[in-house]
Amino acid sequence: MKHTCRVFVFSSFAVVLSYPLVVTAQWNKKPYTEWSEKDATKLLNDSPWCQTQAVTDTSQMTGQGRADSGQSRVQEVVNVNLRIRFLSAKPTRQAISHLMELTNREKISAQLAERLKAFAAADFPDYIVITVTSESDKASRLLQQTQASFYKLTTSELRNNTYLLSGGQRVFIKEYQPPGNDGLGARYIFPRTVDGKPFITPESGDVLFHSEPAGATALNMRYKVKDMMYGGKLEY
Repeated sequence: MKHTCRVFVFSSFAVVLSYPLVVTAQWNKKPYTEWSEKDATKLLNDSPWCQTQAVTDTSQMTGQGRADSGQSRVQEVVNVNLRIRFLSAKPTRQAISHLMELTNREKISAQLAERLKAFAAADFPDYIVITVTSESDKASRLLQQTQASFYKLTTSELRNNTYLLSGGQRVFIKEYQPPGNDGLGARYIFPRTVDGKPFITPESGDVLFHSEPAGATALNMRYKVKDMMYGGKLEY
C-alpha cells in the first residue's frame, strides 16, 4: 500500500485541548478560517467527526498513613482521554490546521501556511483514516501505559479485531501506523469503498469504530452519519 495517508504535518502540533465542551458549534455557520480557538477545539473533542473515550484508573493511592493511626490512604482517580477522530474528514483537518495557525501565529512561515492550507483541503478518495491520541491533565502510570500501547501495535495484531461497522456491514483495518512526530496520533486506515461502493453513505445510520487488541485498551466509538454532513457533503 502506498503511504499516502502518512500525513505530513508538524511536530509542533501539541495543542492543549482543554476548553470546556459546552461551546456552541460554529463550524457549519462560517468558514473554518473564521473559527475561534474554542470552536476548533470543540470540533476536535466533541463533534460528529471527533469523539472522546474516557479511561479511568482508581488503583493509585496517595497518603502514607496506617489505619490504626487514624490516617487512611486516599484513592486517587486518574482519567485519560482518548480522542478518536476521522482525520479523513475535512472538518477535522481544518480544525487542526486552524489551531496550528492560531496558536503559532508568530512562527508560521509562508511555506508552512501553504502546507496547512493543503492539509485542510486534501481529499481522501481511497481510504478512511481514524486517528487516536491520548491525553490527561496530569502525568500518571495509566497515561504512560496507554500512550506506550499505541507504539507497540502492528497491522497484523489488529487485522482481525479492528473494524468499522456501518449499515450492517463490517470492514476490517487495512493498515495501522503508530504515532509519528506530527502529533496527530496513531492512524487506523480502512478502505473507503467495498465491492466498488462507498462503505459509508447518507443512509448508513451510524458508523462504529471498534478495536480490541490483546493487552491494550479497547476502543469503541459510534458516530451518527446524518450529523457528518458539512458544506452539503458527507464528510468522513
